Order: sequence, then structure tokens, then C-alpha cells
Amino acid sequence: MARKTITAKIVAMTATKQKILQREYDNLQHFLQTGEDLGVYSSNKQQAERYYRVIKPEHQYPLSIRNDLIRIHHKKNTVAEYWLRIPTKGRRGGLWVAIRPHQPIPEDAKLLESKIVRKRKGWFASIAIQKRIDPIRTKSILAVDLGERVIATVCGSFGNRRPRFHGRNVRGIRRHYAWLRKRLGEKKLLGVIRRINDAEKRKVNDALHKISRGIVDLAQEHNATIVLGELHGIRKHAKGRRMNRIVSNMPYLKLSRMIEYKAEWVGIPVIKMQEHGTSKTCSRCNEYGKRPTQGQFKCDTCHRISFNADYNGALNILKRALSYMDSAGAVSESAHN
Repeated sequence: MARKTITAKIVAMTATKQKILQREYDNLQHFLQTGEDLGVYSSNKQQAERYYRVIKPEHQYPLSIRNDLIRIHHKKNTVAEYWLRIPTKGRRGGLWVAIRPHQPIPEDAKLLESKIVRKRKGWFASIAIQKRIDPIRTKSILAVDLGERVIATVCGSFGNRRPRFHGRNVRGIRRHYAWLRKRLGEKKLLGVIRRINDAEKRKVNDALHKISRGIVDLAQEHNATIVLGELHGIRKHAKGRRMNRIVSNMPYLKLSRMIEYKAEWVGIPVIKMQEHGTSKTCSRCNEYGKRPTQGQFKCDTCHRISFNADYNGALNILKRALSYMDSAGAVSESAHN
């Protein structure tokens, strides 16, 4: 069963509906912080007690809606295309609100426990859904190398194996906001730092969604299994304070998870493969080489110079995947071309 979360903005609420939802949300916060129930729908309170075991002062906690109580109607009109029911105290039948999801909600998907959260730009619903997706039988491989300069370098066993580089801007976003935090910290502007942290998170998440979507779309186009470099131990193998800091700040795990759930939703298989050694081994002769710079690979054995290090790593992951699948007898003719 494949799962995904669809973000939907709650729109066009009347003043009455706004007041009811605000009261339910505020009363939940009061209950979690003090234990006093000023009026919270019973299941919402039970869900909060179940999920939020450790309560942080002044922290805002979403309304968690049980899967058997949440309802969505697909009814397109001038206000919205989808309508969501939220159970609230004192509102018989629940509170129906218009929502605008960032993508269509499949009518045959099962609704799971979902959350309602208040942000600066309004109210949002995180709608979790589940659907049975039969995996497709693939004919080729798409290898993904996770790197420092370029967060994802991709090459496949199809076509001419030319590389595609994704996310050159992610490192720049991280460095820019790290510089801003340092300067603001010197001026002790903690409130501004919190605001720019939110902006950084939004920009990075937007970039990661586009990268993961592009990789999965490419795999679909060529009917390919996605092979990801295994993240386990990546910090252990990073050497030096600078490298450790960069590896810790780059959102490798988040990108991997986005690729996995997007691929799972369309039936594309994803395989994790050990990445250790792929950055140091020449993809042409299999001998150890050098990296004069972070982005360059050089091999003295076969005299390969000025070769892109990220592309070399992706080719090594691809070769490992092909070798593994050859030994299992599960690779098609296209993988040998």
C-alpha cells in the first residue's frame, strides 16, 4: 500500500466557521499546556493525548483528526472543488470547510489520520491517504548519486547515459541563510532568525519537491527502477569539520524519502545501494583515483582527468546496480546497451 500526504489550504471560511475552528484549536493548546478542558471534541483530545506525549511550552500542536471521522467531498463549485469535514466541539455533524489541495485527491484512496494546522498565511490541512499501487516491471535502471556540490546527479542505463544534475541551488540556499544567521546572531536579532529559518525551509522543500518529481518522471518515462545511493553511514565516512558540517546540513534524507514515496505512488521500484567507495573509484577502469577538487575526479591509471566527480559516482552506482541485477537474472536487454 502506498501512502502520501496532500497539503490543502482551507479557504473562504465564514466568520462563524473561523470562530469555531479557532476555538477548537485554541482549546486544544490550552488543554495540552494545562490539562484543563475548556471544550475540545472528545476524539481530538484523545488523538492529542495519544500523539503528543511531551509538551513544549508555547509550542503550537495541530488538530489530529481520526481517519474514521474525517470526510472529503468532491463537489466543484465557484468556491472550491473539495470540501473537508472537521469534527469540532458543539458543531453537530462537524465543520465543513472548502479546501484547495496542491494536487487532486484520488476518490478511490483511503483517508488516514490527518492534521489541521494554523500558519501565518492561514489554515492548512495535511491529508494523509493510502492506495494500493501494483509495482510495474521495469526495463532499465536510473542511478542517483547524492553529492555535496550537486545534491542529486542522475544517469540511466538507457540512451547515451548523459548525466542530469539536480539541485545546484540547494547548497547556495543553505550557505546564504547560514551567512544571514551568523550576521543576525551577532546583532542578537533572534526573532528575525526564526523568520528566515521558515523562509529557508520553504525554499529548500520547494527545490526538493521539484528535484524528486523530475527524477520520478524520468524513471516513468524510461520504465526504470530507481537506484539510490545508501545514506547509512554517510556522516561516518565524511572527513574533516567542513565536510561533516556540509553533510549534516544537506537534506539528503528528506530528498531520498520524497523520491521513495513519489515513486511508490506510481509503481516505480526504488532500491538502496551502498554508496561507500563510489566517489573514489574510477567508473571506467575500477581503480582508485583522486579528487583534486570536490567537483573533479582524476584517475592516474587510465589517465582520466577533469571528469565530473558526481557523474563518476552516479556511473559507479549504475554499474553496481547492473552487476547486482545481472547476477539475479533480473535485468532486461536495455540495461546491457
